[in-house]
Amino acid sequence: MKFGYRDRIILLIACVVIIFGIGIFVFIKPKYEDMQADKKARDDAENTWNAQLLEFDGIEAKQKYIQDRYQDALKMADNFTPEMDATELDQFFQEKFFNNPNLDYKKNGTKLDASLSVTDEGSSTIGFYYYTPSILTYPLYEYADLDGSLAKAAQEKLEYSDMVSARQAQTAGSGTASFTLYINKKDAFDFIDGIHKYAEDNKDTMIINSVSFSDYDFNGPALERNDDGEITGERPENLPEKYDAFSDEELGYTDVSVSYTVYYMQEPTQPDVGEKYDKTVWDGDEWRNFKLEENAQ
Repeated sequence: MKFGYRDRIILLIACVVIIFGIGIFVFIKPKYEDMQADKKARDDAENTWNAQLLEFDGIEAKQKYIQDRYQDALKMADNFTPEMDATELDQFFQEKFFNNPNLDYKKNGTKLDASLSVTDEGSSTIGFYYYTPSILTYPLYEYADLDGSLAKAAQEKLEYSDMVSARQAQTAGSGTASFTLYINKKDAFDFIDGIHKYAEDNKDTMIINSVSFSDYDFNGPALERNDDGEITGERPENLPEKYDAFSDEELGYTDVSVSYTVYYMQEPTQPDVGEKYDKTVWDGDEWRNFKLEENAQ
């Protein structure tokens, strides 16, 4: 079969088109797809790197946040009593509140009338103390609130108590001491005030759980003393109800039972936040070469 000039031209063009099409699908299209994939991988890597740089730029702020939280935790721990076991709590009570010769109630002949009971360190839940105001409402009150200002004022009064009541109570370490003192009325209240003052002065967290009086009239006899003022006698046992054997001048004492709890807070450990971040470490290609060498090993 012979082709004319026109047919040969058409056949030649068809061959060129076929060859070009085959070249596109066999060579150019895969390379183009690879190039697009590489471009996407590069863009993804660049986006990831930029995001990582933003993370790195936040290192200093995070270090400051950690240090600030550490300082806040230290201040909070300072407001609690140092951790003590039962023996240490006993010594703490004896030294600070009972055997301290500088305290007036000790000078006046206070006597530990029953054994001191202390507990080993445990845990207690500390709730939030707050006052919830009473909001008085009644129909005429509500009718008078024409502009809603009374309801708004009532809500503002409740705002703080509502906020605090929603907070979760926290658990802390604790130890409890219970004891009974044979003491006069003034010294009994001075003793309680002494615990409160010590807690305030030393920023220690303590709560007096209960105080009970054997005789609210304090009609018990004072303890006997020698010429130097030292206590020499013991409190008479099984005293009659009215203590008829003693004059009014000799009366004024009774048993006062006290229970109080001290709270412990573990002091936080020093956090290691690392060295200060220097963003210039990413300048140049030295860090890239370091990574390549590290991976090569």
